[in-house]
Amino acid sequence: MYSPSILSFLATVAAIANALPTGAPRCIITDKVIGQGHLTTQNGAMGLKMTSLPTYTPGGPPIPITITGSFPVDMGVLMYVTPGSTQDSVLTSKGGATAGIKQHVGGFMDCLTHGMRAQTKSSCDAQSVVNEVPESTITHVAPLVGFRNSMQIMWTPPKTNQGVVTVNMVVAGNVLEPYMIVPSIQVMSTEGMMPGQSAVATNAQAAPPATVAGMAGGLLGNIVPNALQLPGTVVDDLNTVMGDVEAGTSLLGKLTGGLLGGK
Repeated sequence: MYSPSILSFLATVAAIANALPTGAPRCIITDKVIGQGHLTTQNGAMGLKMTSLPTYTPGGPPIPITITGSFPVDMGVLMYVTPGSTQDSVLTSKGGATAGIKQHVGGFMDCLTHGMRAQTKSSCDAQSVVNEVPESTITHVAPLVGFRNSMQIMWTPPKTNQGVVTVNMVVAGNVLEPYMIVPSIQVMSTEGMMPGQSAVATNAQAAPPATVAGMAGGLLGNIVPNALQLPGTVVDDLNTVMGDVEAGTSLLGKLTGGLLGGK
């Protein structure tokens, strides 16, 4: 039997696990940082795929960006476009949270209609990100619901030619659900193309593999005290984690994250 104090603590933790934040706390997609806010590692099993038109015209009309796949029931996002042909998460995986391309270009339209907003200036300033417009980097206002298999948002190209650009996005469920850095696409500028040259929007990276094995020894091994030995596959029962008060206390800070809530 648990004492009243322990039961109260567990009830508090359960409530926090369901309390979702109102936007990503950062301005750059970093797998390690996002993972610190989740009880699962990145999982490509969502099968998310991004498509768009092959070209944009600087200062020209907006183009659609469509994401398809199996979305979490409620989810958060962080999304932006960078110059060049390298997915930003590839750079941050090598250089850490301070890496990544600091210039975010163009801007997303009708964000509030989609339940999204411009990322806060303070979050972007903290990572030295310069947005062309506030909506160059967007995140969720509140947990997004109702997106089952597809979502689309319009992106207005930058005013000046940036050459090829890369669309970067991460989708995350709550702390108990996986997250996925969506394989990015490149979109080529119509300026500077040779006569007769055709452009095709391409994926920058293959979808990350589904990976949950080793979660306790890896991601959670840096957070949960060594006295709590979680299984090396998946956390089958949240109560197992909460059964040890000391471990649960250590886990409390993690459960306040979720939906890109890594610090």
